[in-house]
Formats: sequence, structure tokens, C-alpha cells
Amino acid sequence: MSDEFLMDLEVRIFPLRGEGYPVEFTLAGERAFPRGHLDPAVASWAASGNPVADGQQLIERLLADPVLQQAWAEIRGAAPQRAIRLRIDLGAAELHGLPWELLHEETVMLAAHAHTPFSRYLPVALPWGGAVDERPIRVLAAISNPGDLANYNLEPFDVAVERAALAAALGEIDPGELSLTVLEPPVTLERLEAALRQGAHVLHYLGHGAFSQRRGQAVLYLQDGAGNAAIVPDDEIACMLARQDVHPRLVFLAACQSASRDTGDAFRGLAPKLVSVGVPAVIAMQDFVPVETARTFSTVFYQRLLAHGRVDKAANEARATLLTAGRPAAAVPVLFMRLRSGQLWGAEADARGQVLGSKNPRVFWSGLVRMIEQKKCTPIIGPRVHGRWLPTPREIALSWSELHGYPFEDAHELPRVAQYLASNQGKDFPRWEAVDALRCYLHARLPEELRPEADCETATQLLRAVGWSNLVADDPNEAHRVLASLDLPLYLTTNFDSLMFEALAAAGKEPAREVCRWNRLLDGLPSLFEDDPNYVPTPEAPLVYHLFGSDEAVDSLVLSEDDYLDFLVRVSAEMERVPHFIRGAIASSSLLFVGYSLHDWEFRVILRGLVASADQRRRFKHVAVQLEFDEAGRADTAAVQSFLQQYFQDAEINVFWGSTQQFMAELRAEWEGK
Repeated sequence: MSDEFLMDLEVRIFPLRGEGYPVEFTLAGERAFPRGHLDPAVASWAASGNPVADGQQLIERLLADPVLQQAWAEIRGAAPQRAIRLRIDLGAAELHGLPWELLHEETVMLAAHAHTPFSRYLPVALPWGGAVDERPIRVLAAISNPGDLANYNLEPFDVAVERAALAAALGEIDPGELSLTVLEPPVTLERLEAALRQGAHVLHYLGHGAFSQRRGQAVLYLQDGAGNAAIVPDDEIACMLARQDVHPRLVFLAACQSASRDTGDAFRGLAPKLVSVGVPAVIAMQDFVPVETARTFSTVFYQRLLAHGRVDKAANEARATLLTAGRPAAAVPVLFMRLRSGQLWGAEADARGQVLGSKNPRVFWSGLVRMIEQKKCTPIIGPRVHGRWLPTPREIALSWSELHGYPFEDAHELPRVAQYLASNQGKDFPRWEAVDALRCYLHARLPEELRPEADCETATQLLRAVGWSNLVADDPNEAHRVLASLDLPLYLTTNFDSLMFEALAAAGKEPAREVCRWNRLLDGLPSLFEDDPNYVPTPEAPLVYHLFGSDEAVDSLVLSEDDYLDFLVRVSAEMERVPHFIRGAIASSSLLFVGYSLHDWEFRVILRGLVASADQRRRFKHVAVQLEFDEAGRADTAAVQSFLQQYFQDAEINVFWGSTQQFMAELRAEWEGK
């Protein structure tokens, strides 16, 4: 699967409201499908013991709403290979008790298929320590067997047998790749903390636990100094881990051979709390697991994780092995994680995109990195870099079309929908609506703990109140973060938001932000280039130049069809509306287009309005264009090359076909490894 494209699918279940649990599917971080509802009765659903029948019934419940059924069908067609992240909001935590890992598409168990890595996703705005490149991976095993378990109606177990079983599970792995340290008893919380400070990458806990439904609290049976039981609540365990400078990248909660269902309930209750304090991934057994099943799962899981580093993929592969071997309880292991990608070892990157053009991929990347090093690269940032926080143009268009009764078939085309609104309700109406849409979408997608109390009028104000770093702490490949790390003097954007500005500020720069004064209403706006005729942005004090306006200057927004046409006319007839420095950078530096589709209005207008003038064409040397993967199946690659060649003539043209997330992961890896 490493050579194939995995598209990210987030399945989000919101807290119960009226008719049911709202459910939303988001594909590739940007395409949000209409919401449907999950019947409240699902919370009391119980498995029958037939995994295939139960899995089919569970997905039927999930997709009972025709809206969700239609969305799922579209997603299956568009993304047969998809990493599924099940996101259950805090207010719907009761749904974590359902065996979602049983979900079947026909006879295929999604959580055991190579093309559908499955996890339960818990977004947390905290740094995660980064992927591990060093070897060996250090595993710390804590095997807790208090001497007085009989006092709690719990069976003691043979530590030597459990230790041998764990060693056997990991014994086939090259010791140069993985090292195992077993914490000697007594397994107290203090001794566990001290051992973790030595830098364990993985904590493998084996023992008993219990869960109180009334208190909503899990406990582990650790030991006191005398070796007897110390019943430690989940909050204390989570706080101990939160105090670590760098958290273990993975916590594996394994029940001992004598553990009961209560232990599975405890592990499932503890896992989300560990993720909430910063642990990137937690494997928990949500029920009793036969010893041979547990051993097989652990062996395959660790072997596969070391092979490729992707925890959700490794969990799926281990479950698949259980099914092939006819082992019971394949759905018992549950993966909770806080990373959008499940990559724990190496760079956190998804499958690679395809580089088209006359140069091979190695030459493409080396050439691009060389231009960046020489500060001769100018990024041009498009609408598909927003990720999970801001809406795409398509989302806004579809929302407006439904709200305002747009009567035509192209309801996903924002410029045309905006033109319809401008014609019916005034030219400025869609601009104010766009500013409000950015703010509302961002506010709705924020975790409850990050939402500021004060009202904010724009997404820029809201972003400033929340703190950009809080939004991207779990995503080292976030597009603006990667671009800010390139230390370039100029960033051009066709987006209205301040994400690029905030990313640069968070990187220790002193950025400036300016809009293109493309219409006469903007003539009075101040300009750095007029205030200081000698002004030149630098890597230390870069400029973010908004070609199509910003949300803090409503008159500057290029939104409707008429706006785009007026922009083309104005910047062509009155060239001084785009500062000479900006035109010069476009004409003479290496251009890096990021976050566009071939058919985006923003992309074509930039090519036509700022790139295609005859006096510039002969000066282009190197142009890199990242185009979204969804175009790859519908366009002829030679035609794309020919289309771009019209604008750049003799330049070296390279097209990266893949998602923005893919491109940023590869760019980051190339830049940091230069």
C-alpha cells in the first residue's frame, strides 16, 4: 500500500440533538458532505456474537439516514483507499462503548483491510514530540501483579509466563530495531514515571483494571512499595504522563491472561484520557482477549509498525492476521490517536504523489530545494491549503446554494453562486457573507476548550484570539507551518485568511500583510511600497501579499465572476495596481503553486492576469505546480503539461499530482533533509 494513495476520511459524530446524533463525513480535510443523523437507539445496540453480521448491522445503523448513505456511496467511489478516522465528540462519549471496529462493507471488515486503516480520532491541540527516526525503538513493559489481588476478587497471574509471552511476541524482531526493558517490581506509579523519563518510545502495560460507570472513571491496579495493590485512578496516570517532557509515542494497554471484561472497560476508558494529555496513540483491549489472540496481535502489530511506522495501518494488518488465522476477538483491539496521519516512525507523511514533467522526481525536488535555499522561490498559495479549520470554496458555495435557492446545476462553483447573490442582493452582499462564513466555520470547528469568550468579527480576529499554534500542534505537515519554515521573503496568496501571516509570526518572523489594490475603492489603503520606496521584504521580515483580498478589508475580496473579470481588466490596464516588486518576483523567481485544482478560478486568473504577459514569459526558469489528486483521474497528463506550457513557454514545468498534505509532507522531508 506504500505506493498507493490513502485519502483521509473523518467520520465525526456530534452530541445528541433532538432527532439523533448529527454525523458528518469530511474527505481529504476539505470536502464536507451534508450532515445526516444517527438514531439515538444505537447507543443501546448490542453485538450478537457473529462478527460479520454485527459489523454489517452496525454500518447499516450508521448509514440509515439516506443523506449519509448517499455520501458514503460517493466517498467509496472517489476514495476506495481511505484512512478512516472515527471522531466521537466528548458530548457523545457513550458511543465509544460500541464495537466500531466491527464495521463491515459487505463482507469486508474495514478495520482489518489494507486499504482502510481505521482509528478512533481525538483531536488535541498539544505538541506531540515528532516522529521517531532513531533506532532501536525503546519499549518499556510494566507488568503489575499485586500480591493481594484476591482481596479485590481478582485472579493473580504468573509474571514469568506473561513476561515470556511478551518476549516471545517481540522475539522475532531485530534487536537493533527494537529493545525491550521490563520494569522490575514493584510497579509503583513513581517507579513507572522514573522509568519513562529514560526516554521510552512505547509503554506496554499489562495487568488488571476496573471501570466505574457511575463515576465514569477507570483505575489500574498498580503496586505500592510493599508489592500490594495501589488502585490508581485514570486522572493520576494521565497527569503523570502529562508531566513528561516527551510523551511515549504509543501506549499499549494489554490485559493479562486472567483479566476480565472489567479490565477491557477500564482500558477503553483510560485510553482517551491518555490521548487528551498528549500521547499520540493508544492501543487498548476493549474486552477479554484469549492469550494466543493477544500474542498474535502484538507480534504482527509491532513487526508491521517497525516496517512502515504507521500505527493505524499496523493495527489493521494485525487484525487481518487474526481473521486469516481464525482467531476470535479480532475487533477487540482499539486504536485511539490524536494524529491526522498515523505515522509514528520516520517523517509523518502519507503516500507519495506523482511528479509529471521532463525531469524525474529526484531532480524535481533537488531543483526546488536549491531555489528555496537561494531565496529565489515565490510560493503562491491557493484555497486547498485550509485543512480542517476553514471551509473550502466548494463548501461555502454549496451552503449558499441551499440557503439562497441557487437554481443552477453548478452549485459547487463559488464564483457563480456569488455572482447570483450579487445580482439579486447587491454586489457587496456575498463579500460580507464570505467574511462571516470564514469566521463561523472556524468557530464551529474549534474544540470547546479553545473557543474564546469574546466575540470576534472576522476569522483573522478569531484566529488571533485562539492562537495559531494551538490549532496545528498535532500536525507537523500543516501547509502554512511548512511554508513558513522555508525562510522566504515573499508569500503570495489568493486566500482571504491570515493563516500564512500567523504561521510566520509563530516561526519567529516579523511578517507584514498587504492586499492588492485592484479596484478604486482600495486606492486609499496604505501600502508599504509607497510609505517606503526602498522597501524590500526579507526572510526575517517577510511579506504576505493577498492577491484576491483579505477578510479585514471587505472591498478587497475577489469573489464573484464579475470580480475576477474586473481584476483581470484592472491589473492588465493599470499595472501599477500590483507593485513592481511583486510583478518582478513573479516574473523572475521560481514559482511554487500550492493548493490548487487545475480548474480553480483562482489558478486560472493568476495565470492569465499576472503570468501571461509577453514580457515575462521568456524569463521563467522553474515552475512547480501542486494540483489536487482528484484531477488525476479526469485529465490527460500531456494536456496538463501543454496547458501550463502556454503560460510558461521555455520554463522547466513540473506538476506534482497529489493532495496538499502529501506535497507538504514530501517538501518538509526534502527541506529538512537537505
